[in-house]
Amino acid sequence: MSNKPLTQKERLCRVLNGNRFLTLYEIQQQCFERFGVHDSETALSARWRELPSSVKQKRRREKCTAWEYRLVA
Repeated sequence: MSNKPLTQKERLCRVLNGNRFLTLYEIQQQCFERFGVHDSETALSARWRELPSSVKQKRRREKCTAWEYRLVA
């Protein structure tokens, strides 16, 4: 078993793996709570753009201008 820390992209994928849509701020908070690492919203957005389109979903949050994101199988 490796003690190598997760990459930013790996953290993003682990947080977004599920049915919930999350904003960048919520993803940032989850990364800190789960992995103890502070990832900026800008960096997380960049990692999001690197993922293949076939696994990504994004939409506007209801009654808000924020985007929310999730990964699909």
